[in-house]
Amino acid sequence: MPNHDKLSAPGFSSHSFTGSAENRRVLVAMSGGVDSSVAAYLLKERGYRPEGVTFKLWCHGNDDNYRQIIDRAAAVCSGLEIKHHVIDIEGEFKETVVRHFVEKYLSGLTPNPCVFCNRVIKWRYLLLAADRSGIPFVATGHYARIEQNADTGRYELMAAADKRKDQSYMLWQLSQDMLKRTLFPLGNQIKSDVKEIARQMGLHDENLKESQDVCFLPNNDYREFLNAYAPERVAQIARGELVDENNKVLGYHDGFHNFTIGQRKGFKMGFAGRKYVKEIDAVQNRVVIADNDRLFSRGMVIGNVNWVSSEPRKSVEGFIRIRYNHKGVKCRIESLDDKNYQVRFETGQRAVTPGQSAVLYRDNRLILGGTITKPIE
Repeated sequence: MPNHDKLSAPGFSSHSFTGSAENRRVLVAMSGGVDSSVAAYLLKERGYRPEGVTFKLWCHGNDDNYRQIIDRAAAVCSGLEIKHHVIDIEGEFKETVVRHFVEKYLSGLTPNPCVFCNRVIKWRYLLLAADRSGIPFVATGHYARIEQNADTGRYELMAAADKRKDQSYMLWQLSQDMLKRTLFPLGNQIKSDVKEIARQMGLHDENLKESQDVCFLPNNDYREFLNAYAPERVAQIARGELVDENNKVLGYHDGFHNFTIGQRKGFKMGFAGRKYVKEIDAVQNRVVIADNDRLFSRGMVIGNVNWVSSEPRKSVEGFIRIRYNHKGVKCRIESLDDKNYQVRFETGQRAVTPGQSAVLYRDNRLILGGTITKPIE
């Protein structure tokens, strides 16, 4: 096992354990990859008693994918001399996450399936499995941090120390009950150090590969997946109009599911000047295209809001990210009703995309998250 003279892990959670060994048990979601493997190793190094669990999910067109994942995770757990459990939730995953993904895309939205999955599948079944075994904590290999506010007692979700790998954006739907039992061993780690620990652990090259964007799409080709998974639904939208902002018909498309906001390619016809997708009208089966400067919005409306590190307020300011790799923009958010908020950007933002997650930060704290419902011009 690695020598940690240069790779020592600082405290990775506000949680601490006292008393019996039972209070040190933690169930770790493991894929056999670098991040979850190192997470389990660091937990053991800090005195916890980790056990690994791998969920058998569903992957389009690749039945062997999860067998390989399970085998890699089992090998890592064997090397760490910890228990490894396998839980088959393929049916539940397909009926919730995959169905949700398909319904949203075929409604003209661009969803974040991993955000949805974290709440309804990953943490739900992690905690259920932990409860069945009397295990107090769960852990994952996400790059994020959790701190408990000493004044309010609230568990606050924080951006990771490694800003390039920070995954807090994907976790905004987690509840307080989920956060208070969660450990993020990699929250204070830098990715290069994590890879070095993995190498010293003896992990093979296949374990060091980065995870794909969407786990049930082996080639990350959602268009091919939708065509194969829901052919009858796709056939209903296979031909529609390309229109300008005045609803003038400029041509035709072969399915609005092939487009997302801000896209330039895929029109299969030429225009005078570059045109981009500005809006998808699923009801009319239309794709609205416009010049690039027409893609900027002064704000947006977000729904399904979850206040994470703060109690709900009527208004709040901070920096909001409107997609995973977005750097963020200063904004003000004001309540419209219990679950819907209006966001005003300090500077106009390009390609605000309905269905994507919008996540607000203040001082590295994830204050709230929501789903974009519409841009405000």
